[in-house]
Amino acid sequence: MQELYRVFPYLPGAHPLAPGGALHIPSQGGGRFDNPDLYSVFYAGSAEAGAVAEAFGRFPEWTPAILQGSPALPGSFRAIGRYTLSTTVRVCDLDDTAQLAALGLKPSDVVSRDYARTRAWARRIYLDGSWVGLRWWSYYDPRWFSFAIWNLAQVSVASVRRLRLDDAVVLDAARTISRRIIG
Repeated sequence: MQELYRVFPYLPGAHPLAPGGALHIPSQGGGRFDNPDLYSVFYAGSAEAGAVAEAFGRFPEWTPAILQGSPALPGSFRAIGRYTLSTTVRVCDLDDTAQLAALGLKPSDVVSRDYARTRAWARRIYLDGSWVGLRWWSYYDPRWFSFAIWNLAQVSVASVRRLRLDDAVVLDAARTISRRIIG
């Protein structure tokens, strides 16, 4: 089993697929690999600290405010989910040079901020029908991998826990990407 991690606004008692649930996928269209007319994307990471970095990296300082839940979900809070993905399914590895060559892509295509282009080749990979999603290196640290899974039936929730600023994975992420924790 491949373990995946994701930070999300958690609402205890919510159905897993409902807002606040561990498998809920919010409305899409703004992400790197989004093609909401074809599929929904479950974004996750290969490491807990990587998932924290992806969720909060845009903030230069981390305060208790980043751990608040969604205003649309009273009683929610930021949590980290641990998930399993079967190793029998195929994830298109965009860190594999042979795979990139087979797809006619370069590493710079993978990290491009031109989302029209990244969505176009993600659509092509999805329509191929061979893959349950994509894997590429994290923007914040190439030791971490990010995943875009479009077949949610292949993902199982293993655990969910509330995040705190003094959580070891929050501290690890902050150290790795040079973020200051206040509070």
